[in-house]
Amino acid sequence: MAPSKLDLHSLIVFYYVASEESITAAADRLCLTQPTVTYHIRSLERNVGLKLIDIKRQKIFLTQAGAGLFQYVKEIYHQMTSAEKYLENLKEDSLRVGIATTFSTCVASAASAFEKLYPNVRLVIRSSSSFEVVDEVLSSQVDLGIVVSMDYANPKLKSITLSDRQKLVLVASPSSSIAQRERLEYVNLCGYPLILGPETSATRQIILKKIRVGGCATPSPIIVEVNSSEWGINLVENGEGVGLQHIMGVERAIADGRLKVLPLSGDILVGVDAVLRADAPEHPMAERFISLVREACQASHKKSPVRAAAKK
Repeated sequence: MAPSKLDLHSLIVFYYVASEESITAAADRLCLTQPTVTYHIRSLERNVGLKLIDIKRQKIFLTQAGAGLFQYVKEIYHQMTSAEKYLENLKEDSLRVGIATTFSTCVASAASAFEKLYPNVRLVIRSSSSFEVVDEVLSSQVDLGIVVSMDYANPKLKSITLSDRQKLVLVASPSSSIAQRERLEYVNLCGYPLILGPETSATRQIILKKIRVGGCATPSPIIVEVNSSEWGINLVENGEGVGLQHIMGVERAIADGRLKVLPLSGDILVGVDAVLRADAPEHPMAERFISLVREACQASHKKSPVRAAAKK
């Protein structure tokens, strides 16, 4: 087999030059001198026999061949980064998990059980919206994501269904005017202040769609954005608006009379997915964490007096 004309180090240098669109910026990122960066680019061009970049007025422009090669080199770079992080995780005995804010309470029991079973594994939890968690998985910032089940339309993502029936409820302060109504339709929420997650929140998209389909003519209700379920619950308790929460996260507040479930017809049910990069080696501890989350989701289906009351 003939040796490859492509030198891996030169390809990485090319990746930075193409990404930064600058020899100087690439040199700074790589901690190399500008002549060294230029040498690698020229060496790569000589080896493949094609012009890859043009420099006009100190600005980088990719040739047709360079633009085509860049698509392959981006994949090589991301694969190398993923491989490095995978090996680092094995060495450090750590597991990084991104959790959608919606399921933070539900997954807390799984995280606690994991730490008891594997005390030598450093568990790192990051909580954000579902779409942000997916981005973190794809960029290898986390090894595993727990998100609201949706079509995230990315072939590089592998999804594992953990549950298809997690109940969300719309809650308000018992003293608010909207909580006094015996029955509500989604159109009745039109223009009422909503306390939801950011635009990257999957549950926000779900409830806004229900309100829109329910007959709300305005583009969207008034929204107070929060990045924390706890902060959102506090705002709802203070009468600032209506919030959409996982039933597990508000059970105590409902039982204590601090929150009331709004009497909307039909349950709001969402699925729970574990997401991983399809092209990355699976972290050896990811499957075990997924199993614990699945058990926690199944346990959340068990009825309690509060959940039974929420159905009335």
